[in-house]
Amino acid sequence: MTEPFAAQAIVATRAESAADRLAITLSDAMGCEHTLTLAAETAAALALVLGEFALSARPATISQALPTKMPSEFAIGAGRFEQVVLVRFEDDVPYGLAAEEALRLGRALIAEAEQLAGAPAPLRQ
Repeated sequence: MTEPFAAQAIVATRAESAADRLAITLSDAMGCEHTLTLAAETAAALALVLGEFALSARPATISQALPTKMPSEFAIGAGRFEQVVLVRFEDDVPYGLAAEEALRLGRALIAEAEQLAGAPAPLRQ
């Protein structure tokens, strides 16, 4: 029998559309990674089991464990009737920013991206 793998973080998830499977890469505290691939039916059953477990185990920490929302697309534009820069992620309602705020946001995004560009990816929990 193999030893249990004590997963500490989700490193990556991706859909494997050709096989209708979900790949989830997990990491332990030492950085050792294992990837699981799940069929849709197994993923649905696992979601139910994990949801029940999350509700019964340390409910105070659940809100801290929410994953980061990762949009698959975004759009930038200008307001038609107002002088605002529009920022939209996926099909959400766009955010309107004054030009000065859009410049501040752009500079902040560039600064963060430059900082992250050469850094190793942190473990997701």
